Amino acid sequence: MDSITQATLGAAVGHICWQDKLGRKALIAGAMLGTLPDLDVLIYPFLDEVQRLYWHRGESHSVWFLLLGSIGIGWLLSRHYKAKQFEILQTTTGVFLILSTHVLIDLFTVYGTQLLAPISRRGFALNNMFIVDPLFTLPLLFGTIGAYLIKKQAVAQRINQIGLLLATLYAVWSLSAQSIADQKFRMALTERNDIKVSRQITSAGAFSTLLWRHIAETSDGFLLGYWSWLDDNNREIRFQFIPKNAAIVEHIKSTRTFETVDWFSKGWWFVVKSDQKTAKVVDLRFTEIPTTEDQPYTQWQWPFAWNFNLLAQDETRLKAVRPDLQEPVKTLRLLGQRIQGKGGWGRVVE
Repeated sequence: MDSITQATLGAAVGHICWQDKLGRKALIAGAMLGTLPDLDVLIYPFLDEVQRLYWHRGESHSVWFLLLGSIGIGWLLSRHYKAKQFEILQTTTGVFLILSTHVLIDLFTVYGTQLLAPISRRGFALNNMFIVDPLFTLPLLFGTIGAYLIKKQAVAQRINQIGLLLATLYAVWSLSAQSIADQKFRMALTERNDIKVSRQITSAGAFSTLLWRHIAETSDGFLLGYWSWLDDNNREIRFQFIPKNAAIVEHIKSTRTFETVDWFSKGWWFVVKSDQKTAKVVDLRFTEIPTTEDQPYTQWQWPFAWNFNLLAQDETRLKAVRPDLQEPVKTLRLLGQRIQGKGGWGRVVE
């Protein structure tokens, strides 16, 4: 998830584990350790786009790093705070919990983590929370800021515990909400006898767990649909068909760059634009960015997209296409309308 959430969660867990030894400093230590796995981006200047996709949320988010990193950092902390009789078991346990919760909430997102890297590059993702979710972050901020400002240790500890508990309950709610949304999507597709689906996933919509997004793969493309908890009970879930256009990139599928995109997207990619020379390939798992209600999907912006040279026999560099956010207010307005059950966000049609 975002850096603020990771640092705040680390601070909250650090305070739970170490406030008796470090007091307020436990918040700072926890925040620093909560950010540590995401510092893998510091290596980016030395990596190309392909290597970055493999590296980020790879080794630094693996179970091996959780185990070995916790032991190593725990030992260093016990030595640094030796005068406080900070035993290695307490330091190691705290570090492990901070690092583990970081990886866990990354696992909740669509991006996911490579839990077994570098032994396996398989990506694991539960899709039950968006990368930025204020309803998860705000309770953590409330608890950690309160714990820092309040001098009475018992009260500070209780406020932080409440904030962490609320965030935990919200995460549990997201899993339950996802399960219900998934059932609704699958039932809607089952009623369509003319549709044969090979696989499908349900993920949280942007910035909340009120709106849910579903993509289902067919023989020649994908179906995209939305459902909100605020939708009218009589509102039918409708899906938009998005062709995969796989034939356009057939002759470059064996290149290093395209194989990387195929791996990263887990096959949830499609060609949105192409001409005789280039093709724009999009990872459909990440939410689209429309600016008007009736805007066709070919004009949406996408967080993860790449341009490919169709004339090249072998791509040596992957060319990422960054989204052009010229009208973010309009996009947020559409999102708010769709959450309220009024349509608007990337309107889908049969």
